[in-house]
Amino acid sequence: MKKNQVILIGGIPGVGKTSISGYLAWKLGIDIVMSGDYLREFLRPFSSDLNMGIMEMSVYDAWQKFGERTHENIVRGFMEQGKIMNTGTNRILKRSIQNGEPLIIETLYFLPSQMDSDIIGKITSFYIHISDRNVNAERLIDRKRFTHFNSPGERLAGKLDEYRMMMERSLDECRTYGIRVFDNLNYEETRKLILEYVMNQEGEI
Repeated sequence: MKKNQVILIGGIPGVGKTSISGYLAWKLGIDIVMSGDYLREFLRPFSSDLNMGIMEMSVYDAWQKFGERTHENIVRGFMEQGKIMNTGTNRILKRSIQNGEPLIIETLYFLPSQMDSDIIGKITSFYIHISDRNVNAERLIDRKRFTHFNSPGERLAGKLDEYRMMMERSLDECRTYGIRVFDNLNYEETRKLILEYVMNQEGEI
């Protein structure tokens, strides 16, 4: 099994994770594509019983568990939810590698510091962002025409400041861990660059 058949994609809402995941799955013949949004929804019914109450909150409101709405607490809420989410993501990726099943996961909670080091080195991972805040907002509002048909982006665009604080944390970690980052200002060009990058990650797992 090749490294480029187990793929972890990170990014905040509106940067193109869903579209690019589908494109890579089509190009590479990968049948299993998982969204972090759905993994989070799966956890929520069990969060009270498992003492994971923070998962009942939207990530942009998780700061409320720690006091005032500050940059520090917004990032802290993101990190605390990430610990729970990435415990599961690590297990899924490990299972994919063990079973030899190609897999793509796209997630908001892209935090290499919370990933198992023996897994992150065996998969292809990268982070997508949009450097221009206005473009990011436009893509959020526009995405209901392409991938999220019943999910108006206006609500999430109203939380873009919080999301971009999370993005900066993930970008910092990408720099620390040497994870490839793509600035998706031009979707067609970025999609091409990402496919080339993934195709070049051919090490055997």
